[in-house]
Amino acid sequence: MKDAVAKKFKRENGLDYKASQITVGTGGKQVLYNAFMATLNPGDEVIIPAPYWVSYPDMVMLAGGEPVELVCRMEDGFKLKPEALEKAITPKTKWLLLNSPSNPTGAAYTRAELKALTDVLVKHPHVHVMTDECMNTWSTTTSCSPRRRRSSRRFIRARSPSTAARRPIA
Repeated sequence: MKDAVAKKFKRENGLDYKASQITVGTGGKQVLYNAFMATLNPGDEVIIPAPYWVSYPDMVMLAGGEPVELVCRMEDGFKLKPEALEKAITPKTKWLLLNSPSNPTGAAYTRAELKALTDVLVKHPHVHVMTDECMNTWSTTTSCSPRRRRSSRRFIRARSPSTAARRPIA
């Protein structure tokens, strides 16, 4: 299965991963929760753009972390702006949890918008990126997910099993 996932990332995203770099779980929320449990220490911060899926802050708190809610305004299409991300990052920030297309708003980031967020993140190598893309294949808008840069930064991409069932990975 991991080889099939690696082939899917290569085919659809132009990304090269080895099977040893891929983890498969029973669903996106389980993968996110497991990642928080394995990586968060007491007081570590996780930036969560709002509105967000209801369970994100609870998963962070159960893992000993501190959720940092960044309100994304309707005037901005409910999307995180680079300036807000820059202001929110502290030495305690460990993760940015990005959901695109967003549940509940449906907001999807463009390549240019993600590039602007990535430009901020490059200046903060201690901040890792976690994306929840459970609705990615259902989106009727043009959206994209951040690409992993070769660095020590962790990058976790969660997809739901229902999405995987609708779209073959091999």
